Amino acid sequence: MLIGGIFICLVFITSCMFPFLNLTKETPIKMEVVNWLVIVVSIMFYHSIGQSEAKLFPNSSAMFIILFNLIATIVGMGSRFLLEFGEVSNTYNFTIPNIILHILISVVLISGTWLFYKQLANKN
Repeated sequence: MLIGGIFICLVFITSCMFPFLNLTKETPIKMEVVNWLVIVVSIMFYHSIGQSEAKLFPNSSAMFIILFNLIATIVGMGSRFLLEFGEVSNTYNFTIPNIILHILISVVLISGTWLFYKQLANKN
């Protein structure tokens, strides 16, 4: 039940926070402030998920964690795509650079946090 909860939480967060930075569309300065706020909140959420995964998967391999996070991130982005299907925003949000950047940032942040807290737990 906890594994499903973390997976659903990660899917939801990814769906809401995509894209971190829109590399293909210029935005007004007021929107840039909101975008940076979203980035800070995303980092906090992803850090918390990585911490939770460290407690839930203390003996798992890094490959398992990376795949778990990758699949959840892709499902979240797919959900966002379907949610906004037919809207103009999909044409400039779902570009290859935005997709790659979002996947890399989310998977690296969560998996890195998992690794950090796993090693911290092993030292104690």
